[in-house]
Amino acid sequence: MNGRGDVVRAEIVRNALTAAAVEMSKTLVRTAHNPLLYDVQDFGLGIVSAEGLLWAEAPGITTFLGSLPDTIKGGLAIHGEEGFSDGDVVIVNDPYLTGTHISDVCVYMPVFHGDELVAFAAACAHWADVGGKTPGGFAPDSTDVFQEGLRLGHQKLIHAGRPNRELWEVIEANVRFPSLVIGDLEAQIAACRQGVERVRALCRKYGVAAVREAMDLTVRRTEEAIRRQIAGIPDGTYRARAQLDPDPLSGERPTIALTFEVLGDRIRVSFEGTSPAVRSPINEPAIGARADLRAALKGLLMPTDPSNEGHFLPFEFDLPPGLIVSPEPPAPCDSYGYVGVALMDLTFAALAPAMPDRCPAGGYQLFAIYLYRVDPGLGRPFVFIEPIDGGDGARPFADGPTLVFLGDGDVRCTPVEVLEARYPLRCLRYEFLPGVAGPGRFRGGLGVRRDFEVLEEGTYLQVVIDSTDEPLARGLAGGGDGRPSAVVVRPGTAGEQVLRRRVSGFGPLGPGDVVSVRSGGGGGWGPASARDPELVAQDVRDGFLTAEEARSIYRVAVVRSDGSWDVDRGATDRLRSADG
Repeated sequence: MNGRGDVVRAEIVRNALTAAAVEMSKTLVRTAHNPLLYDVQDFGLGIVSAEGLLWAEAPGITTFLGSLPDTIKGGLAIHGEEGFSDGDVVIVNDPYLTGTHISDVCVYMPVFHGDELVAFAAACAHWADVGGKTPGGFAPDSTDVFQEGLRLGHQKLIHAGRPNRELWEVIEANVRFPSLVIGDLEAQIAACRQGVERVRALCRKYGVAAVREAMDLTVRRTEEAIRRQIAGIPDGTYRARAQLDPDPLSGERPTIALTFEVLGDRIRVSFEGTSPAVRSPINEPAIGARADLRAALKGLLMPTDPSNEGHFLPFEFDLPPGLIVSPEPPAPCDSYGYVGVALMDLTFAALAPAMPDRCPAGGYQLFAIYLYRVDPGLGRPFVFIEPIDGGDGARPFADGPTLVFLGDGDVRCTPVEVLEARYPLRCLRYEFLPGVAGPGRFRGGLGVRRDFEVLEEGTYLQVVIDSTDEPLARGLAGGGDGRPSAVVVRPGTAGEQVLRRRVSGFGPLGPGDVVSVRSGGGGGWGPASARDPELVAQDVRDGFLTAEEARSIYRVAVVRSDGSWDVDRGATDRLRSADG
């Protein structure tokens, strides 16, 4: 390929593959059985080359997407290119092979054009259950990976179009909610088949060689583009570190430390000062840690570009084994997500001096609850897994976004109508929680409050939470810190309990018990006294601030006028002048 026509064809192929990944996502949403997939969209889907290079992805969980190439390379190492047949469906969820935790199950299919292996279509999704000691996964207290559930390592669910019935039966027999799990598994397969057909259609239209050449050109041009972005960053060494909450088994607070070396048009990442792997399951496998950092760096450098392998080639990692970001089997990994979020936020904190116009303040830490019942003697078993959105850090040019989860988005809260129709729960309250947002010239994103009333006996609670002692939501450039998340059980009663630590099997809860889930806010950017008074007044009008908070935090005086709140310019000038 050469000339302008080749570039045009490369763009057509690139965008067609991205569209194929998006179609895969839509297929999964329309066929999944669990609201965690069809509403919350806790998944990642993509197209990977026959060599294991990322060609295209659909919007989804950043860690899942970034881990897909290494996951496929693992399958190639086991089976070899010649070990795949048309119609194969392969499954893997071993955390050390996928980079996340055992509940995130990757299903992938080879794409053949004639007898030639062209690519793989892959779908990684969070299952409702994988067995193990904790219903729904994300165990807070496992001490080795064997306690965390059924591990699968690139076995063939379907071989050349013929199902491996024994393997399907093993899966069905080892999960608590088999109909839900098998339904979602079949949805993943349907999504992969959609990807396979779309890639085949491209090959029929242009030929395999032209598709490969187009993506080779795309990856090469993408790498050149992101290297130009890196070259614009001042060379130097940039560092950040954070401590997580105490490990419940050792009492020690694990440290995550990052060092970024900008060397011309490449970035080298090292982890000196990071704690060794711990006994509790907050370790993140190396595949996932690299994926998180690649996603954060790509987000800073080329945020709107559809991702492919070229975006990640300039990043180098010095990642020795045995750390909390590179554990070795059989270290537990089920609650890996806290480390992943910390890695992303520390990337922004470290590079803020070098990229002050791009890096946001810190955001809230991963937060979720599980409400479940597994004893059929008390009623129909169920598991309600709810990632709770919160506030992200303010930007150098705007307030932080609200209703985000990981890496600036990814998943959504379950709609009230869905959760009330499917589970013995009632949502009493769903509203913004403004008091946790860090103040600043641009304030952090708001938290969220969701109050769930339990309607039936035998319900238990699991809390996914961290970074409450030292919030990740640090202010930047003089902005204030955001406040951490919390769960309040039976709020406003004599039996009220505030939970700020990871817990599983809390209960039993019964009819009338309320679980109030309150997510953290993002850090602010810039001094609060520099915030535009009109923005302060608007926050008062919206109920995000009281008039007294506007005065005491932002040094803005507001007065009630014609049923609304307006800025008292004279009083505001005097307040801010008095502060110097």
